[in-house]
Formats: sequence, structure tokens, C-alpha cells
Amino acid sequence: MGRTVETKTTRSVARKSNAKAASAGPVLCQVGPRPKNDDGYFEQMTKVIFRSGLNWTMIENKWPNFQKAFADFSLKKVARFDEPDIDRLMKDKGIVRNYRKVIAAVENAGEFVTIQKEHESFKNYLQTISQDGEQVLCKTLSKRFSFLGGSTAVFFLRCVGEEMPETIRQWKEE
Repeated sequence: MGRTVETKTTRSVARKSNAKAASAGPVLCQVGPRPKNDDGYFEQMTKVIFRSGLNWTMIENKWPNFQKAFADFSLKKVARFDEPDIDRLMKDKGIVRNYRKVIAAVENAGEFVTIQKEHESFKNYLQTISQDGEQVLCKTLSKRFSFLGGSTAVFFLRCVGEEMPETIRQWKEE
């Protein structure tokens, strides 16, 4: 029998969280609202990256600390983070101090700024690359952004309002 998105998500959450959170798995994979601006897209991408391989409930509980530590996910500010900022983040007990993920967040902020220069907004960028299909969209995002793999790209896109029907159909057929 094929696994549904809900089953796939529930299994993933069960490995990373407790049984109570696992029963809420499908909610975590639902299509979210579109962010109002590029800072919102960046925040959602960062949240999905920090959730990857960790307890999602823990990340949600710590998220206000992340918002404070990462300057409310202001792209202009985070893109300018330097070594002292990285050191500050790595000492901040209120967030997950995974060096690779912290560096990815800073690098990704820089990519967002570059995309703004090229396409005016991240939303415009998504519209441009999504014309080539979901697989190309996910691969393009995975290549361009740090710590954003295939499944993580799908979860990110669904969190920011992308339906991803082809991918969901494929997951149901697995």
C-alpha cells in the first residue's frame, strides 16, 4: 500500500518528536499562507531548515528566540551578519546552535538579497522557476540555497502556499 503525504509526514514527525506530535503530522504538511514579504519567505525557509532532523515541537517552542536572534528575519540585517554575529548565535542558548544551519541561514539571506536584485522579489522568482514544473523548482531551490534538500524544499514550498500537486501525487504512489 502506498504512503500518503500524511503517513510520510506522520512517520517523519514520530521519529523526531513524541507520539502526541506525531498524531498532528498532517497539519505540519498542510499548505500554509503565502508570506507577506521576502522576510517572511526567508523566515519560513529558515524554520524548515532548523526543523530538519530535529524535534519540530522544540523548534516551534524556541521560535520566538530565533526571531530575536536573527533580527526578526530582516534579510538586509541577516545578510550582513559577520563572524561576531555567528559567535553570538553559537552562544545563544535560546536557539538550536547547529553551526551548519546557522551559517546556512546567513548564506541564504544573501541569496534572497541577490534574488531581490534579479527578480524584484522572491515571489517573482518562484513564479519564474515554477513554470518549468515542480521537480525543476525543487532542484533549483536545492542548488541555490544552503541546507535545503529535496524533501526540505517540498516542505518549505508547502509552508509558503505552494500546492505541489505533482509531488504529493508521487508521494501517494510510493
